[in-house]
Amino acid sequence: MRTRGALAAIWLCFLLRTFFYSAMLPLWEGYDEWSHFAVARIMATKGELLAPRRSPIPRDVDASLALAPQPYAMRDDGPPALTQDEFWKLPAAERTRRVANFAAIPPDWRSQDSSGRHLAYEAQHPPLYYWLAALALKVFPYASLATQVMLLRWMACLLASLNVPLLFFVARAVFQNDGLSLGCAAILAVMPEFAIDVARVSNECAAVPLFTGLILASVILVRDGLTWKWGAMGGLALGLGLLTKAYFLAAAPVFAVACLCAWRCAAKRASGGWRAVRGGALFGCLAPPVVIAGWWYLRNLQTSGTLSGIDPAVATRHMSFWESLHAALGINWARVTDGMLLSHIYYGGWSGLTVRAWMYHVFYAGIALAVAGLLLRRREPAMLLLAGFYALFWAAQCYDASLLLMSSGVAASPGWYAYAVAAAEIPLMIAGLRAVLPERCRPWVAPAGLAMFAALDLYTVHALAVPYYTGMVAHKANTAIAGLHGADIPRFAEAFDRLSLFKGPLAAPPVIAGLWFAYLAATGGLLLLIFRSEPGA
Repeated sequence: MRTRGALAAIWLCFLLRTFFYSAMLPLWEGYDEWSHFAVARIMATKGELLAPRRSPIPRDVDASLALAPQPYAMRDDGPPALTQDEFWKLPAAERTRRVANFAAIPPDWRSQDSSGRHLAYEAQHPPLYYWLAALALKVFPYASLATQVMLLRWMACLLASLNVPLLFFVARAVFQNDGLSLGCAAILAVMPEFAIDVARVSNECAAVPLFTGLILASVILVRDGLTWKWGAMGGLALGLGLLTKAYFLAAAPVFAVACLCAWRCAAKRASGGWRAVRGGALFGCLAPPVVIAGWWYLRNLQTSGTLSGIDPAVATRHMSFWESLHAALGINWARVTDGMLLSHIYYGGWSGLTVRAWMYHVFYAGIALAVAGLLLRRREPAMLLLAGFYALFWAAQCYDASLLLMSSGVAASPGWYAYAVAAAEIPLMIAGLRAVLPERCRPWVAPAGLAMFAALDLYTVHALAVPYYTGMVAHKANTAIAGLHGADIPRFAEAFDRLSLFKGPLAAPPVIAGLWFAYLAATGGLLLLIFRSEPGA
């Protein structure tokens, strides 16, 4: 009961924290948020099961891009669109006019196509999340644009919160230690970049818990042998995942190997008839992904000539293997890896709010120690399985970086995607650090990791995100963020009013202020809970 109560508390703290993030982030500050929303809106208003690739976005979304301040990543759009930096330099009267015009966007524009240059490019993704979001929008068809965005952000927080208990069960299956497993779940709950990743309108909120569910089923299959229950659950998670994000293609080989290993291990102890039954269970593991998502990938092959259907893959589909290999060999992989790790630890939304280099290097040092520890550990099947999921996912990200180089000339892959394998990453990190550190330090590995991410989170919210989103600081010429000075601190009194702009009544100033207090209490509560509990031997 004590463990259940602690897990429920961590779950609640995660929800409170991400609800604050969803209210703090400006409209469309989430990565590609406006395009994700546009795809769901097209499905909801036009009754289309699949939004056409590159379809025009709704007229009200296009109007909002011209009125509300936009992320720094969209700075090339030009007038009338303005970035956060430019918006807060406007006279107060002009800012007020934009807010009033945004509130006055005609309701019938939601069902009209825009004539602007912005297109719903996220329609390239599998449709499962957008079906869920479209259903949610149908429940509130007459709500304003800002209200609909906030509702979908809250739905995203609720879906993503499932990752907390699922990760706990993964860690418990690996470590057989409740205290250590609670620490792993708490670390995820306090990671700032994960909160940014899921507190927005996007398909990540559905993909991450599905990936964790797949990892959980795979670990239990390898540990206990092949069963109908966990085989079917793993197959279902993989099938639904493939219908949510194409990066589940990287997980399919690992899950197949896990199923085969579980089947062989169980078959060695069985009679011939029992083997036939387990053969049926193996079929039950591998059939759901084909039945659930096979049609989508066949459609991709027919319409785009690629399996994933993602734009960079489509743009490079005619390149030969040798051309692709030549491009991959020419990439500065040290720089690409640094970019992926940086944007995995903290990138601060689509405006690219980064912290000091030495802060990233502290986390890099921890990663290096963990890798060294993993190489020293005994090779347990569960750890090998987690390493397999993690390694193949990062290999897929490197492949993505190669495709982006060949299609756009930039070699990069967003590190926040790797939160899909957080259920492998966090236990691996904890296990590696515990293996390399002295015995007396091992019980404090998880609490120390929690404290480091909590410090990063509190710093980035109060010294970067809130000051930038309220005009206290801005980008410098080198794209870095200017530091927050003591003279700016009194202006926090008006921060809640500024954060509420373009968000509607669900994120009014009193609501944001209340969520901020809840966020502080949840962050402190996570630290208190883990440091006062048994950290794990």
